[in-house]
Amino acid sequence: MDRRPDRFRAGMLLRADNNSESRLAAQRSKASGVQTYQHIDQKGGVIAAEYKFTNFNNDTLRVTYSLPAAELAAYRRSYGYTDADMEGLKQLQEKALAEALQNAIKNRLTQKDLDKQSEAIIREYHLSREKLLKSRGFVRVRDNVYSADIPEIARRNIVRMRPVSQQLGGSASRLDYGSDEVISAALSLVQTAMHYENVPDIVDGRRSGGVYPPADALLRGKGDCDTKTALLASILLNWNRMNLIGLNVPNHYLMGILRNPAKGDVYIDYNGLRYVLLEPAGPAWLSPGMVGSDTKSILKTGMNIKIEPFTVN
Repeated sequence: MDRRPDRFRAGMLLRADNNSESRLAAQRSKASGVQTYQHIDQKGGVIAAEYKFTNFNNDTLRVTYSLPAAELAAYRRSYGYTDADMEGLKQLQEKALAEALQNAIKNRLTQKDLDKQSEAIIREYHLSREKLLKSRGFVRVRDNVYSADIPEIARRNIVRMRPVSQQLGGSASRLDYGSDEVISAALSLVQTAMHYENVPDIVDGRRSGGVYPPADALLRGKGDCDTKTALLASILLNWNRMNLIGLNVPNHYLMGILRNPAKGDVYIDYNGLRYVLLEPAGPAWLSPGMVGSDTKSILKTGMNIKIEPFTVN
């Protein structure tokens, strides 16, 4: 994925101790035995996905998710935008400007009056465009540059991802897991059971921002770093007291969760609090507090990091 966030210093990247490299090597060795299963099909007008995966306790977990095909199609249309959407707004602006000119000529208005009306029309056009793009999961990052709004996409999908959260919660009760194991199970799902694949800029004729929204990602069985982060966040935010942040760094996206770092965890200070880092992208099997070497190199610089808090409201 290609994300170019505004310049932002997030603070110092910290590490609980010097044992994270050996822990990461041990985890990679353990990951060689990870078993995953993914099956997606459509029957009777319903698209269903089934996932089986190994969590960090070496337990095999199962998650299913389904939507009627018509509902999925409508859901997909609610994200992204077409060139026709933008052209329609542009044509409305041009029509309004032409009508303002005709009105000025008819009523013998001054150039100053016409300029004032034209400026108001142009402002309205920009507001309408921003409103449309926001409704489709985009946010303006600067001037006329828009990017997929990962925290907003996650927030809008919390309820949709509740069935997944409930299934993971059921497994947690059955296996006597605590909150840390539930978080790790959700992370294992997106890391290993879902394939890693860059999302095209245009999906089904719509500009995607390089992101599949969560329900779409689950029913495609794939996604990239920001897609998987939005999915993971929308799952985790179904549980009370989850405090999450997104880390938008050059060409990558990951997340942090508010909790006390364990020995070897990689974490970041933000607003005086410690957030343990999670790498949803996969396909590497990295438990909470573990990040890839490339990510670590980027974060150590402390430059070009944009922190994006996740909210539920």
